[in-house]
This record gives sequence, structure tokens and C-alpha cells, in this order.
Amino acid sequence: MAKYIQKIRHCVRLILSLAVLGLLTLPPAFAQAPSANNADSSLTRSAWQRLSVNPVTGLASASESGYSPLTADERWELYLKQNYASRGAYVGSFWSALVLDQGTGNPKEWGGGFPGYGRRVASRFGSAVIQGSFQAPVAALLHEDVRYITSNQHGFKRRARHAVLYSFLTYNNQGQPTPNIGNLGGYYAASAASTLWLPVHRNVATYALSDGSQQAGVSVLVNLLQEFWPEIRHSVLHRP
Repeated sequence: MAKYIQKIRHCVRLILSLAVLGLLTLPPAFAQAPSANNADSSLTRSAWQRLSVNPVTGLASASESGYSPLTADERWELYLKQNYASRGAYVGSFWSALVLDQGTGNPKEWGGGFPGYGRRVASRFGSAVIQGSFQAPVAALLHEDVRYITSNQHGFKRRARHAVLYSFLTYNNQGQPTPNIGNLGGYYAASAASTLWLPVHRNVATYALSDGSQQAGVSVLVNLLQEFWPEIRHSVLHRP
């Protein structure tokens, strides 16, 4: 028990340290606080609404139609919402732990049942924070949008194809498709960092490649859910 407590403490310290490091390395324009005198950069009510985070996937969306890039202040707000200040920031960890870890009993040293699942959820949440803290400054530097870009096409097949494609692409500030380096790189960086608290020694490069690729694969399912969320919200949840 003392061994696990020590690992948990180490895990918490690592997560906090990496999150702070991510914030400290944000570009100056990204890290600046909103200015009350700057009408162009201040978040209006409509801007806040367009940054709403899906309660299941933990992602915000932007439409292909009438695309508008994120401002520096919006990047800051979205970083906080997608990683800490929304229901989706936590729900995603429960799903990823269930899909990637609990079903296979990985790592087996954490056992099964609710105690094992709890450890896996905590691990996935830590990885998600690291992933988001890596993605945010990298995306800002490369002018990548951290939101999922929804399709303006019609038909299930076309929209599903778009969701798969935009698991690996995003928009730049000009509204043009670009490789989603910040997001994809974050998966591998977070997987590599998680080897520091996993219960057995693992080859960092091998595990990062394997687990990071699994997370990238799961992101396809997440983006499919994000793409068709309006229909799910209306038909299944009976909400406008």
C-alpha cells in the first residue's frame, strides 16, 4: 500500500509540474490575460458560446462554414475548459480508461474491479492533462486550431469520412487544412510521460509509439461522435 501511495504522490507531482511547465512555455500572445479595453480580443458572450465543450468528448467544435480562427484569449479559455473546467474534461478519462485499459486488464499490476479501474482513470486523466498542455502551446506556435472542425457536407458517409480525416488534420489561421501536429504529438508525449508512474518498467519509445497510436485511433471514434453530436443531442437526448 505504501508503494502505491508513493507512486500516486509522484504521479500527482508530475502532472502538476508538466501542466505548469506547459503554461509557462505558452507563447506570450497566448498567455496574456484578456484586456477589458481591447474589444477585438475580449471574449464576448457569443465567443464564449462558440467555445462550448462537448460534455462527453471534452472537445469544442468549429464549422467549415464561415470559419473564424481562435484569438489569443480564446485559446487560453479553451485550454482551461478542455482540460480542467468542463464536465467533458473528466468524462473522457473514464471512457479512455475503459476502452484502452480496463477491458484488457492493462497494466495487470493494478488489478481489476473498481480499484483497478480507478487507478486507470487517474492515469488517463494525468495523460490527458499532459496531452492538452503539450497541444496548446504547440498549436499556438504553429497556428493550428485545437477544436474539431465539423463538416459542411451532407450525408452520413461524407461526414464520417470527414471525421476520420480530421482526426489527423485541423485548420490553420487562414482556414486551410493542415496536419494536426499539436494534437497528435501530444498523444505520444503524454504516453511517454505516463511511463514514469506505470507500475512496471517499460521502454519509453516502444510504449509511447504503441499507446500514442492507440489514442490516435480512439480519437477517430471521438471525432465521429463530435461530428454527429447535434443529431445525437436532438434525437437521443431530446435537446435542441
